[in-house]
Amino acid sequence: MSFEEITQKTYCPFAKPSKLGPGITIPTDDVENELARHRDLISDFFRTAEERSLDGMIITFEEPTLGTTLDALVDLTRRFYTTLTRMFPSVYIPDDPQPDERWYAMIEGELFFLVSFAPCYPETSPRYSHGDQRTYFLLQPVSTFERNAKFIDRQRTGIQRAFAAVGKPYDVRLATMENDMFKAVMPIAPLDRHIPWWAPGGSAAEEQQDRIPHTGL
Repeated sequence: MSFEEITQKTYCPFAKPSKLGPGITIPTDDVENELARHRDLISDFFRTAEERSLDGMIITFEEPTLGTTLDALVDLTRRFYTTLTRMFPSVYIPDDPQPDERWYAMIEGELFFLVSFAPCYPETSPRYSHGDQRTYFLLQPVSTFERNAKFIDRQRTGIQRAFAAVGKPYDVRLATMENDMFKAVMPIAPLDRHIPWWAPGGSAAEEQQDRIPHTGL
């Protein structure tokens, strides 16, 4: 199984034709040092993503233990963003983030957000990796959504229904929150609780205490 095969199995029509930039492979659990070696490639991707109409960059973590449990994925996400803060001054992690505050990480002037696929997700999750033991981080520049805004708006309800119809529902309020920190790690159950990966220590089960507030969506 590869990430390309995972995207071909998705029920999101936007994901299948996506144009991806060069990928990065992290072969060990030494995430910090391995990631730092690819600083120039990451920088180049975000500097040229809008001009080249790129929809994302894949980072593949080959060490199975980094994503076998939700707790491990939470820890990997925290390590990933913390490493980015050391590599790029434009990336920061707020001390007390709020769900209604707009936040995206930014590299080379391009805002982006993170979508993860990991072996910890069951078959009922939209982030299911179909038996692949690797963990994939898809970094999506905001410019791709600005470029495809009309298509995404037309398809949004249909995408949600398609996932729900095959037993892979997701909470639309979480998906459309202003603060991307709150949706970087998708919960398994219940679906309306965010996972504050930025908080050091604790397990995902303990951290999933805050329900996403109802806003009438």
